[in-house]
Amino acid sequence: MNRHRVAIPFLVALFVLIGVSPASVGHAGFGDALKKKLGDKISKKTGSAVDKAAGDSDKSAGDGEKSAAGDEPAGGSGAAGDKVSTVSTRFDFVPGDSVLFMDDFTRDDLGEFPAKWRLVQGTFEVAELKGERWLRCMSPDGRVRLKLPVAGALPEFWTLEFDFYGVEPLGSALTVRAVGDNENTAWEAWFPHDQNLAFRSGEIFSTTPLEGSPVAGRHHFMFMARGKAIKVYVDRERLASVPEILATAGAPKEIEIRLWATTKPMITNVRFAEGARPAKDLLAEGKLVTHGIHFATGSDVVLPDSAPILRQVATYLEANPAVKLKVTGHTDNVGTPAGNLDLSKRRAAAVAQVLSSQLGVAADRFETDGKGDTQSMAPNASPEGRAMNRRVEFAKR
Repeated sequence: MNRHRVAIPFLVALFVLIGVSPASVGHAGFGDALKKKLGDKISKKTGSAVDKAAGDSDKSAGDGEKSAAGDEPAGGSGAAGDKVSTVSTRFDFVPGDSVLFMDDFTRDDLGEFPAKWRLVQGTFEVAELKGERWLRCMSPDGRVRLKLPVAGALPEFWTLEFDFYGVEPLGSALTVRAVGDNENTAWEAWFPHDQNLAFRSGEIFSTTPLEGSPVAGRHHFMFMARGKAIKVYVDRERLASVPEILATAGAPKEIEIRLWATTKPMITNVRFAEGARPAKDLLAEGKLVTHGIHFATGSDVVLPDSAPILRQVATYLEANPAVKLKVTGHTDNVGTPAGNLDLSKRRAAAVAQVLSSQLGVAADRFETDGKGDTQSMAPNASPEGRAMNRRVEFAKR
């Protein structure tokens, strides 16, 4: 009995010390509330440089989200004010159309290791910064692997995207490795290597400078595999293009991400998808379903990293002048049905407008419509399902 009388004042004092209101614990739960406040305290003492720089990066990158429905946070993929037509043709990344893995860490408790990942080395925890969840490496060197729902080798065609954040000193803070037979390395890319992205597969080695933005801060990484070929992009710059990876390591079976710095680098918004087939082939068959057209949250403004797929559509229409297309927008079920329906219609119209005004396709070759969340491709219960449902479709008419 006496122990309980001592414990209650101690807990109240602990709440006051870390800034947690005892009344708030009933809403958030003691564990989450305590972890969040302790995490904030620790961050201020040991990670203030990370937090301050992250705040600066957020201001420059904006709080927009990039998807066909607008609930997938964007990294350094470009501001909405940029035009699709101004994006370099060297940026040709088109995301896969069948989402196998997606994680923004919102389903994991703060301070815990995320459920969708396998720990190889080091210490990781889910952290929160300005309302966004990240996977943060707490040790000087850590490695994790995606728990992909595939047996054996990775698909022949696949894409991987994620946002990375790091502050100086970075060293070579990020390494992405494709693991082949017997834990052999099929290929690996690391960043930064001085001011560059470095890539190695057997005897093949390349190093290419990042020219569009500083090395430190937030960047969006993209990997696109087409059989034995692999391309690597940072933001909207293509920094590696290898036509044939090392064969002796065997076909890649896993993807490993290594965070290697004392400044607690982080990743978020991880998306792995199978596909996609070339747009011209799908359009020739009558219908193209794409997840590669992106918008800011709640907006119908087409983001510039939509350029690769829109250019492919424009090229096909130029080669087939008799073809006309119906453009249809689709969303997931986040938000109200009426709001989603309106947004999907406006986004379809915006896509047609960009193709006409920026890429030179006659406006009368398009009809537009939106279906909101009424024609789901997958259940909306998971992030992967919602990502599949956020899309734009082109159909011959």
